[in-house]
Amino acid sequence: MFSKTEQKAIQEKFEQLQEIKKGTLTIQGLTDLITQRRVEWIQGHLDEMLAKYKTLNPEEQAYRIVFFDHMKINPAHSKMTRISQRKIRVDSYNFCPYLEACLRLDLDTKFICKEAGEQSIQTMIEVINPNLKFGRNYANLRPHNSFCEEYFEIL
Repeated sequence: MFSKTEQKAIQEKFEQLQEIKKGTLTIQGLTDLITQRRVEWIQGHLDEMLAKYKTLNPEEQAYRIVFFDHMKINPAHSKMTRISQRKIRVDSYNFCPYLEACLRLDLDTKFICKEAGEQSIQTMIEVINPNLKFGRNYANLRPHNSFCEEYFEIL
């Protein structure tokens, strides 16, 4: 069902979340780990990414950099809709190792994605442009819905 790469990613997330369940890792500790990895990546690739997406608005740049270049999401599994001059909505249908790990550990994705994932993406996109904002609609989040509804906005 999952490729070897996907299985490896699920196992890594499973182990991290299992540590949270056991109390040997705090949610803030996990957030810090994810944030550090993302910020290091964007700092090492920022010039290349901004050149690659120089014709796009900052919110679209952030979306493509985070989802396609950093997370390696297949663009066919993500639908972007412009909802205002400064804001885009993204419906994500992609493989997500945190979703799979949460399902196996009976953890709520609303909590894990809000507490561990959202801040790390926010911090990463602030490196791209300090006026960017990331958010999710937690009423539309997998597995409670068929996709995750996310937003990138330039303030």
